[in-house]
Amino acid sequence: MTCRLDAAFARHLSALRTGYPGTVTMLSHRTAGPGTTAVPHFLTLQLGEASMDVVVWEEMRPHQLTAWLPQADARDRVPYLAGRIPRLIRIRQAIRAGTFTPSGAAGTELATGDRYPSFRYLTQHWPTLTKEYTHDQ
Repeated sequence: MTCRLDAAFARHLSALRTGYPGTVTMLSHRTAGPGTTAVPHFLTLQLGEASMDVVVWEEMRPHQLTAWLPQADARDRVPYLAGRIPRLIRIRQAIRAGTFTPSGAAGTELATGDRYPSFRYLTQHWPTLTKEYTHDQ
């Protein structure tokens, strides 16, 4: 299932990313090659009444990471946050369940429907989210 999910998600990303430099390259694990970054993406699978978050990994070259995540401080957080997936998923689930609503720009982006709790969103708003989300500490 993982290989098929990776391939389907790669096609999905390729279709969404107009003007994105290079090819979307998925990884079967979280280790990227030299000079590249392993970037997790969260997908929610619906299994009957239950939902389950899974992670698929993409390998990005530096120019791809910059195109996808323009803010240098957010790009610097990617390796750190890639190692904290359980906490990120708890935050994501709390946002979806309505038990956690971030303040400021992070909350506004969710409220307008322009954003959802993706890895990119969590990375961009990490300073706010980590300060405000105290449910699992």
